[in-house]
Amino acid sequence: MRVYTFTSRNRGTSLLVGLLVLGAGLGLLVLGLALLAGIAIVGGVLGAGILAYRALRGQRPPPVEQGATPGLDPALEVFSPPRTIGPNDERTHG
Repeated sequence: MRVYTFTSRNRGTSLLVGLLVLGAGLGLLVLGLALLAGIAIVGGVLGAGILAYRALRGQRPPPVEQGATPGLDPALEVFSPPRTIGPNDERTHG
């Protein structure tokens, strides 16, 4: 495995390069968080715009239909057939 190292005789240069690498990482992190925040803001504005449009047109959202039984129905459960291990057959195990 290759290992890359940075060697410098000057401590100031090494410190400056280390701070530059940390700053680049922090900059990428901030950029990623800003993009995520932008997506959230655009989604919120778009959703609010759609709701406002529907309210202005007088359209109500379709009602959510509830099933006859809100819980789970045990009669609809599906079980796999039980697996059985057959006797050892010496012809197949060579």
